Amino acid sequence: MSLDQVQLDPYFLAKMYTQPIIPGENAPVVTEQKAPPKVKFLGENQKNIALFIQNEGEAYLNDELFNLLTNILNACKLGMQDVALINIHSYPDLGVADWKSAVPFQRGVIFGAAPEKFGLADIPAYQLVTVAGTTLLFSDALEGIGQDKTLKAKLWMGLKQLLGI
Repeated sequence: MSLDQVQLDPYFLAKMYTQPIIPGENAPVVTEQKAPPKVKFLGENQKNIALFIQNEGEAYLNDELFNLLTNILNACKLGMQDVALINIHSYPDLGVADWKSAVPFQRGVIFGAAPEKFGLADIPAYQLVTVAGTTLLFSDALEGIGQDKTLKAKLWMGLKQLLGI
């Protein structure tokens, strides 16, 4: 067998020659980092808590649902200055890591959105899950919580665990 007929696997060659064969300067490989998206949110996010809603008809919430959310926050000894209220309807393709780079948060409550919208597998509602160093609580939509006392109780139990109340 002559050397002209020898065929080497490109992977094997790459492993064999980790340094350039011809000496010279190595140009660094430029990796383009994706800039975090500009996300609008309501609140000041002083305690790094994100509240995710999905509302197609309005920018955030109508008066009735906003009052419900305010009452829930008051029960947790929080206010709008402590949280970031985000409507995910305008940002359909963002995962948890994208959200974390756009809005810094350590804990999050997701009202009425499926885990798949965040690039996650099926997660049961009202159970805490940690993703990328962030603790999340998936909940039913605020509309349902306002009308059902059992859902309200489940949310309260989840919030107590999430916030350490």
